[in-house]
Amino acid sequence: MDLLKPPIIHIGGRCYRRNPTAPPPGWKHGAEEQGYQEDEEILTSVDNEALECSLDFQETSKGFSLSIDVPSTFFGVIIGKGGEKKRRIEQETQCQIEIPRQRDRSDMIVIRGTQKSKLISAKTRIDVLVDSARQRQRFTHFLSFPLNAPKLKGSFKDFKEDVLRQCDGAPGVDENVFQNPDKLHLTIATLVLLTKTEKMKAQELLEKCKVEVIEPLLQGEPCKVDVKGLEYMNDDPSRVRVLYAKVEPQDNSNKLQVIADTLMERFQSSGLGKVEYDQVKLHATLMNCIYRRGTGDGVTSHDDGTTPQANEDFFDAQPILQKFGDFRFGSHTIDTVHISQRGSYDPSGFYLSAGQIQFPDGRS
Repeated sequence: MDLLKPPIIHIGGRCYRRNPTAPPPGWKHGAEEQGYQEDEEILTSVDNEALECSLDFQETSKGFSLSIDVPSTFFGVIIGKGGEKKRRIEQETQCQIEIPRQRDRSDMIVIRGTQKSKLISAKTRIDVLVDSARQRQRFTHFLSFPLNAPKLKGSFKDFKEDVLRQCDGAPGVDENVFQNPDKLHLTIATLVLLTKTEKMKAQELLEKCKVEVIEPLLQGEPCKVDVKGLEYMNDDPSRVRVLYAKVEPQDNSNKLQVIADTLMERFQSSGLGKVEYDQVKLHATLMNCIYRRGTGDGVTSHDDGTTPQANEDFFDAQPILQKFGDFRFGSHTIDTVHISQRGSYDPSGFYLSAGQIQFPDGRS
């Protein structure tokens, strides 16, 4: 780390500078029993004055209090083993942290102290712990462009039938590795939304992105794409885990890429999204080995915590690529950004919605 230029990170929509810290006395690298972790490094707000103005401090008889909404899932991360982390934050910031008990059914943590700057310091420490824990959490939702229009679903069913008929006998290729046509989509970003408040924040952020990003880019024009051609993401076509369809804008512009990347970046910097890649790859999953086990949603990030068996991990895509490499699934107008709930489905068979926005369709 360059001491004169410490790295800048974003947590909960705020910009912070990560300050170098020395580990506690006696700490040895890799010694977890000492209780020291990198995610406990001290952060300071790059614009502390703006942060103070944005927070809702309450005056008390002994100073100030600050309430922050934290999913109860992360309370244990803040408390630490035997309460060690909570005590350390309280000692170093000279604040008192009140965490609801389980029976209280509350997600509101209250920080009390004599100075606003110390409350901000305590909040920042909590923010970085929660953000680090959120990145380790399995995603609960994901942003998607639905591709389950009747025409695309019909083309996918034709593709599946042709592959099973003409590539019969290819290792690992069977009916169980194909996507459910009702769930065809393009993944933008994976999210961890654990409370009603976080789902509301996600919808509010989506609405903001519509006004600030999508509408200015599209200027009332529809977002038309061609779904055609096949692609895989490893070096050996005989050992493929996931096979995709390419999604290409008809106007050859980068507008859809900019929209997808900006949505991903804003949800990541808000603290609601998982940080997994630098750019969205515009593709739709067609075949995935994870389907064979009856788990997974075909999302780019399928960290389901299981290890596939060796004979289930890959399939031979060579004959599929040779026969169907230029397969055309059809044209489509992307008209929705969907906050899709992982593992839950609506009556149409698509993912249950936790929120969505509509694109302009060019008819108004």
